[in-house]
Amino acid sequence: MLLRLGEGGRRAFGSLAVPNYRRYFGATLISSSGTWLQLVAESWLVLRLGGSGFALGITTGLAFLPLLLFGTYGGVLVDRWEKRALLTGTQTAAGLLALAVGVATVSHVVQIWMVWLAALLLGIVNVVDSPGRQAFAYELVGPDLVANAVSLNNAAITSARAIGPAIGGALIATVGIAPCFLINAASYAVVVLALLSMNAKKLHQEATQPRRRRQVREGIRYVASHPQLLTVLLLLAIASTFGLNFQVLIPLFATGTFQGGSLLYGLMMSSLGLGMVIGSLVSAAWSKPTLGRVIVLVELLAVALLAITVAPDLRLAVLAIAAMGASTSLYLTSSVGFLQLHSREGMRGRVMALYSIAFLGVAPIGGPVVGGVAQLLQARAGFLVGALAAGLAGIVAATWLLSQPRLLSRHPPVS
Repeated sequence: MLLRLGEGGRRAFGSLAVPNYRRYFGATLISSSGTWLQLVAESWLVLRLGGSGFALGITTGLAFLPLLLFGTYGGVLVDRWEKRALLTGTQTAAGLLALAVGVATVSHVVQIWMVWLAALLLGIVNVVDSPGRQAFAYELVGPDLVANAVSLNNAAITSARAIGPAIGGALIATVGIAPCFLINAASYAVVVLALLSMNAKKLHQEATQPRRRRQVREGIRYVASHPQLLTVLLLLAIASTFGLNFQVLIPLFATGTFQGGSLLYGLMMSSLGLGMVIGSLVSAAWSKPTLGRVIVLVELLAVALLAITVAPDLRLAVLAIAAMGASTSLYLTSSVGFLQLHSREGMRGRVMALYSIAFLGVAPIGGPVVGGVAQLLQARAGFLVGALAAGLAGIVAATWLLSQPRLLSRHPPVS
């Protein structure tokens, strides 16, 4: 028994044996904490300037609209360019945007249109940054450890969910909103330094693709010709559109349903982050993901969302939020791990761009819709919409998969 636990622990942290990955992991943890500081501050700033769930939904929508519109072309650029150089540029640009909003807030000249403009520009940066970061995980550790690296990346990001919101809530309550943006700007510099200091010879670099016509269509056709990849992406698009609008719903849940302030909001976001860390570490110790596991996990997410809808008091609501975080991590890491493992070399950037669209790019649709429902009724109604959508999508996918036994293979072709 102890031997099995020891092997599980080594498997869970296997990617940390790779020096380049250790450097990237540490930088990601720091930068993600800064990102969550900013996200807490941004939501609070929008509520202060605009004062509604719809305004929060607009902010989320603008941040992810570029991914929805141009994400497939971003994947083409990821396949064409050297990924470490690409990420150095995108992380620098994101840091400068955070600095600009921080300076505007310190100077007391910030207006809601400035926040919206910065969110839109960051969304443009993320058109290439998001699929680039996903594809770079493969280059850092290679095929044998990529599923583990994806889970540990998510653990770093979600650890920041547990750290960043609590610090952000305390900073907002004591010294104000502006320091959150300025700290985040500095955290991007840590990632840039980590990227520049890596040993390029130790990277599992894939050949960049030459520029040619119809590469966007080529990527879409590739996914459409592989039903397993397409199923994972369609499930994710539905779950993300209606079920993963945490930045919109949790502020309304804290302030509206439980009449709390920034400290309660920070507590709820930290609970979400803690649950996501636990889910990521569990996922890191698992074997390589299958399509069946992805479908089971989207149903688990639906159950967690439903639990928040019916939680009768604050204590159980916070616990339900933690359960939602754990189920979200398990689902997302299994989805992206499956896509990474079963994408052909030279196509991975475009597949991960479609993942970014399905995960983040749908926010311009889901954010305003779910935010509007939550503002009109209450936050619980927004969580219920997500539970019903994810649950129904999982049932449809499971029914279809059971009718296609050949797709139950653990090792689908990547041709």
